[in-house]
Amino acid sequence: MAAVRKKATGKKATRKKVARKKTNAKKTTRKKAARKKATAKKTAPKKAARKKATAKKTAPKKAARKKATAKKVGRSEEVAKPVAPKEASAKQTEGAKIAAGVPTLIGVVTHYFGKVEAGVISLESGELRVGDTIHVRGHTTDFYQRVNRIEIDHAPVEIARPGQSVGVEITQRVREHDQVFKVSG
Repeated sequence: MAAVRKKATGKKATRKKVARKKTNAKKTTRKKAARKKATAKKTAPKKAARKKATAKKTAPKKAARKKATAKKVGRSEEVAKPVAPKEASAKQTEGAKIAAGVPTLIGVVTHYFGKVEAGVISLESGELRVGDTIHVRGHTTDFYQRVNRIEIDHAPVEIARPGQSVGVEITQRVREHDQVFKVSG
């Protein structure tokens, strides 16, 4: 009589199933890796040849573009001599720039409080007054705004000078290291 095989049950059966699944997974992983390696060996010389051909085609075009750009910009072999600046004090030139509407860098944003829409500006040069127009510019920030309120240590002030960190109401989100320019006074 033929022996009848009993189906294994319990912990031993589950261990055997898990072991079988693991070995099958290892085999498929090995097969995939072998296929990938074989494909890479076949395509590597083709890729290198394509790269060389592309480099040969684009080199003259790059050189031509570089020459054309140099002509547009006006670069030449001669080096221009620097022009001596006009004699004027720093305050006079800063005042003239502000009057002309040229923005001057006065500080950097060090912190932003989103809930109260306020930012901390560390003033590096020039002074900031209530009523001035500032231009905040950064990686993702670029807007103009009139300064309505300035605070130092939670106390409102009219003028802030270089070296001070001031709190300013800001209408849009700003980020640390955004530059602050004074546009008009």
